[in-house]
Amino acid sequence: MIRFGPWSTMLGMAAGFGALVALLLLNAPGNRVANRLLAALLGVAVLRLMPYVLGFAGFYDAYPWLSFAPFNFALATGPLLYLYVRRLVTPRLPRGWFWHFTPAALNLLYTLWAFALPLDEKTRWNDAVHARWIDPVQTWAGVLSLTLYFLAAAAFHARYGRWLAGAVSNPRERQPPWQRTLLVALGLWLVVTVAFDAVDALLAPLSYYDRFPQYLTFAAIVLALGLEGWRHAGRAYPPMGSPAPEPARPRERDWTETATRWQATIRREGWWREPGLTLAEVAQRLGTNETYLSRALNQGLGHTFSALVNGLRVEAVQARLRQAEPGDLLSVALDCGFASKASFNRVFRDHTGMSPSAWRAAQKTENGGFTGNEATVGGDGG
Repeated sequence: MIRFGPWSTMLGMAAGFGALVALLLLNAPGNRVANRLLAALLGVAVLRLMPYVLGFAGFYDAYPWLSFAPFNFALATGPLLYLYVRRLVTPRLPRGWFWHFTPAALNLLYTLWAFALPLDEKTRWNDAVHARWIDPVQTWAGVLSLTLYFLAAAAFHARYGRWLAGAVSNPRERQPPWQRTLLVALGLWLVVTVAFDAVDALLAPLSYYDRFPQYLTFAAIVLALGLEGWRHAGRAYPPMGSPAPEPARPRERDWTETATRWQATIRREGWWREPGLTLAEVAQRLGTNETYLSRALNQGLGHTFSALVNGLRVEAVQARLRQAEPGDLLSVALDCGFASKASFNRVFRDHTGMSPSAWRAAQKTENGGFTGNEATVGGDGG
């Protein structure tokens, strides 16, 4: 008898919500490829819940032929996570990306073959072969796959953060916090999976009911990923592309002279006033490429791009405060290119060792006698 009780209903509602968000993501504007990968990831998570939704409702007792129904795509979870994290901040998928799904495709073919067997043969195959040999391999292959891809996705996320620090003037504001949320959620998924599978393999076999807390956790993760994924579906991030080739040069450049000249141009043109200024934009305006500009700043001046731009912004704020310009600090900061109060306070303190309000108060007590330059570009960028 089929009956939806509280357990099957809770899991079913989470699965339904995840499926709805996955369908919406397929047609979400912006980040089209990345959103479709996220939709597929949500779909895999929803399918992982379905055997328990159906099992607690009594479907497998009423329709035993449902055994081996293709609900388990664990071997696709890791590749989808990794490719989504990459595609969200890069112009295209890596070459040969489809090969990542080869294990999942082979597992799907096996599951479809077993699902198509007559019920009696299916039962014999499960008891004699699948439950003893194949199911443990599938389980731990899924764990291993998710672990490796999770580590690869986390490493790529860290690499993007390092690239962002040298490519935009406000790296903290341009960081993708949604990626961290996704990694934490899938990390929790992995830990819970390993814990329950280890207990099942090493201590005592777990029944459907014993595993309910595991799938209740999965349901909560599906809800969280659905909400956050949809909320960030249209957000654009600075794309990290392959470094452009450097112009050929017959001898080693004088990086100090080049960087000083470019710094003077950035200062004179006032580009530092633009809150979202990026390395790529400045390189294009200077008639060079990102790699060349970054190397000139690092080797010629010893600073990152963000340190250079933020140093110029702090200098401008200090100059206006020395003139006792009326108005609140935030208005001055925004006019000088800072994107937010938090970034202004952090960067100003990094460059001067004081908060903006404390620095302005110090100038008042000195009656305009300040002559130092605390906002040199040599400070750390924010």
